[in-house]
Amino acid sequence: MILSFSNEREKSILLAGLPEAGLRTIKAIVADNAPPSEVKDHIEKLEVSKTFHDLLKMRVILVRCGGEQSIQDVLSSESDPIYKNVESLIFVVDVDEQSNFSVAKYWFDKLVYHLHKFSPEARVFVFLHKTDLLSEKVDPGGYLRATKELFNTDGVDIYFHETSIYDASLFYAFQDILRKEDEDQISVNQYLTRMLKETSFTGLAVYSQDGLPIYEMGNLPPLIQVSANVILGSLEKITTELEKGDEITSTILQMKDSFLLFKRVNPSCVFIGLTEKRPKFGQVLVETDQIVGVLKRAI
Repeated sequence: MILSFSNEREKSILLAGLPEAGLRTIKAIVADNAPPSEVKDHIEKLEVSKTFHDLLKMRVILVRCGGEQSIQDVLSSESDPIYKNVESLIFVVDVDEQSNFSVAKYWFDKLVYHLHKFSPEARVFVFLHKTDLLSEKVDPGGYLRATKELFNTDGVDIYFHETSIYDASLFYAFQDILRKEDEDQISVNQYLTRMLKETSFTGLAVYSQDGLPIYEMGNLPPLIQVSANVILGSLEKITTELEKGDEITSTILQMKDSFLLFKRVNPSCVFIGLTEKRPKFGQVLVETDQIVGVLKRAI
């Protein structure tokens, strides 16, 4: 198995769990390329690229929970900086220590809640670790399903991986984490193409203040360029005349056979959505807000 990643990343990955969950060993194997002697020969046979290790080495931060660490220590204001600009949280559960599950769940819930105050978009992963230690007398499938149910949290998407240091599962788990990051890096063109399939719009565009198209997708009439210029100028002029704090958020232009919806992305460009049938205005306004929210971060 050869894994290779080359994109530079800046956001951190928090690796958390109770004492003895295996955090240091996981980091040593995956990020530091310094596996313990007992698994060194096995890891070398996996032929994991140096780039893979380098990509993680500067990003993985250990967060030790329990033991000598109190919840106040881990979630104190002094530690808040580590929860900012986080891409993913990995919480490691030692599946061979069922007696610690309730304590682990308590820490997990507190950690996720605190993290999302500073990095609301951070993904959450749970590693059900040391699966190689599960007794043959136990039904492993049923046991792991029950453990996943315990750590499921309402309102939070959680990705589970069953891992062990004695096979390739750890690397596959981290590969999945990095792949999900890549999914977030899709281009604006790709995003707008996807939105054409998932929303009421049959045409989508972003125009600059100079009336030049930045992005165009789908079926758009020639007059859209004129409309963009008029709308941008009008929004700026009207907004300056309104009382402080007021702002025009969206404008809908009805034509003979279609509707154009405009929303400013920033002072220099405007989003335009075309629908060829009378839209459900509540729905199309929500769709517009969602699209523009993404565009504001991308443009």
